Amino acid sequence: MTVLTGAGKGERALKKLVQGFILGLIIVLPGMSGGTVFIILGIYEDLVQDIAAFKLKPYWPMLIGTVGGIFLGGTAFALFLSSHRDLTVAFLMGFLLASIKAVLLHRPALTVGRTGILLLGFLAGFLMSGEPVGILEPGEVVNPVLLALGGAISSAAMFIPGVPGSSILIVMGIYDNILFYVKDITLFPLALFGAGALVGVFLLARVMEIIYFRYRAPVSYFFAGLIAGSARVLWPADWDISTVLLFAVGFYLVWRWGGGEVEKSKEV
Repeated sequence: MTVLTGAGKGERALKKLVQGFILGLIIVLPGMSGGTVFIILGIYEDLVQDIAAFKLKPYWPMLIGTVGGIFLGGTAFALFLSSHRDLTVAFLMGFLLASIKAVLLHRPALTVGRTGILLLGFLAGFLMSGEPVGILEPGEVVNPVLLALGGAISSAAMFIPGVPGSSILIVMGIYDNILFYVKDITLFPLALFGAGALVGVFLLARVMEIIYFRYRAPVSYFFAGLIAGSARVLWPADWDISTVLLFAVGFYLVWRWGGGEVEKSKEV
């Protein structure tokens, strides 16, 4: 009986490890929502409740898997950005723009007020987004406060289904910096980002969840505009058949499989 119990625990740990690895690979991509992945894996409600109650022990294998997935995915995209910048950003822009479908899934139709919120989000995303992704100056250093803040907000956003955490990093202009920090294993900035992420998970996630579920429609339209406006930093320098094709592939993958919430509760 003890052997069976141990085997069962091992299987559950392995399952969470694999789930975490998949999550890590996906959240590296702009337009892919961690919250949507949690729903697809069937663990969203339990995860949110357990984190709120600081019941963390069952999720250590998932955390380890997530770190592994982020490292592998981040390293791969950093290498692609270095050698094939236009092709990579075209692919990522397809991911990003298609995610608007998931953000607005099951939302009420546009009204004058919601159109205004959408345009406000677009303007904020357009003005806030920084230098084009993949074009970094040698030795470029990110403000430590911005790193910690990016970790906090992007990790908190991960608990809102349909809202991509990586898109927040694009709006803040530090997405590619984080990728290169991961590839080069630059510990100090990664530690700052990770510390911010912990704050986001344990403090901000609950606050964002309350705001989101109370004002779901306006928040969703604002995020949709924010994502659309920030896409300018992923614009390729040159468009050709290859960049158009990769944009279309990225767009299709998220549009078809990006998901969104499975519930259709009453909107505000």
